[in-house]
Amino acid sequence: MKTGIIIQARRSSTRLKDKILMELPAGSNISMLGRVIMRAKKACSTVVLATSNHEDDDLTEKEALKYGAEVYRGSLDDVLMRYIKAAEKYGIERVVRITADCPCIDDEVIKECIKLHENSSVDYVSNVEKRTFPHGLDTEVISLSALKRIDSEEKNIKVREHVTWHARKSENYSKLDYIEKNGKNYSDIRVTVDTYEDYGLMNLIYFMLGDNFNYQDIVNLFEKYPWLKVLNNNIYHKYIFKNRHEELTEAVKLLELNGMTAAKKIIEENI
Repeated sequence: MKTGIIIQARRSSTRLKDKILMELPAGSNISMLGRVIMRAKKACSTVVLATSNHEDDDLTEKEALKYGAEVYRGSLDDVLMRYIKAAEKYGIERVVRITADCPCIDDEVIKECIKLHENSSVDYVSNVEKRTFPHGLDTEVISLSALKRIDSEEKNIKVREHVTWHARKSENYSKLDYIEKNGKNYSDIRVTVDTYEDYGLMNLIYFMLGDNFNYQDIVNLFEKYPWLKVLNNNIYHKYIFKNRHEELTEAVKLLELNGMTAAKKIIEENI
């Protein structure tokens, strides 16, 4: 079964447009997308960029080719189908899903997730369901056959945008979690890039650690300088909610975080 890393990317980010083409660190002449591709290639010889066929992403394709990635271009909104078609084009049967806003991905974590999938008969392996790694080291491994099942079962375009979400929440897909080996939980660390605050923190990380750091180096850095968490701890990580109750419960947390106690009380009374 051929394994390949497929990186989803597009320029039209709603919160930080063109983030994938920003230099990281600033002045390095290496884009964030370039960083992700270079790190992915340490884990797997087959690395594919799956981007949209919109003209805005002509530059995305050009940037990916610059760093030696293969490219597939497809639907802007139907990211699930983009993954399926990219995998089919390059003969990939075991898909490793990475996003281009995670320039701290760790090749050893990716390899371990691949190995876990290879040595089991499950549909899906990840370190995101039972999260113990920092946000931004997200690695998912799923069979192409499972992606095709999702395609036949899930028609909501908002869910298809998140590719694996249907399988993650369904009991009809077999799954395994890859968790931090030392039994520790670092999920309070955020090293993904959605906003300028995230980008500023990421520049600091690259300036302080250089290019060839791993996730343990990140953890050590945050333990040495706890104030780093403050730089982007107000950023909300977007989710898909299974139902109204789940969404309102999350809204209560956000209102409390921002000191909106009156609004929080109203929602709590109506959950």
